[in-house]
Amino acid sequence: MEITTSRLVLRPWKKNDSDEAAALFKYASDPEIGPRCGWMPHRDVVESMETLNHVFTGDENYAITLRGGDDTPTGAIELKKTGPDDHAGEFVCSAIEGHSLFEGVDESEMERALAHYDGDRVLGYWIGRPFWGRGLMTEALRAMIRHAFTDLGCDAVWGGHYVENPASGKVMEHCGMRAVCRKDGDYFPLIDERHDAIMRVITKDEWLKRANTQQM
Repeated sequence: MEITTSRLVLRPWKKNDSDEAAALFKYASDPEIGPRCGWMPHRDVVESMETLNHVFTGDENYAITLRGGDDTPTGAIELKKTGPDDHAGEFVCSAIEGHSLFEGVDESEMERALAHYDGDRVLGYWIGRPFWGRGLMTEALRAMIRHAFTDLGCDAVWGGHYVENPASGKVMEHCGMRAVCRKDGDYFPLIDERHDAIMRVITKDEWLKRANTQQM
């Protein structure tokens, strides 16, 4: 399926497509992109093709393209399935146990959320550097959150970012995702680095309340 916003079309990736791989490599090779998201920059188009065919395989993984443009991918966004051993769930559990919840976040509330965690979704996203600062990522995130609640039946959508990447946190904040906990020294195996990170969440009830308020 495709998800359309005022400026974007989020569409499935084209497998085994040389033009798609070249377009992906153009932005995924940027050293300012991958490490911010926990993966290494692509080294060549071959790696980008491998990513298309073997990594971008989730049922809710989309290429971000400009509406009215030439259908060239400018970034990626995904709603990853959660599970009992998912990293985000482990992140929040360890934060509860280590008392790293932010002020005003109720521990029992987080425990109830985790009890229904299997079946939620975790956001992953990035967009090419030429498209930063234009509100496009916020637009894509809002569309995916709406899709998660209206089409996928999620109870909550989660997302995380490095403390030293506040821009990503601002995108989530603009979409109503509140910061619930912090974990220092979280390990990211694809880049073999540890970063202090923040987890955010928006529940379906929060999203509905926010949507109703904005319509008033």
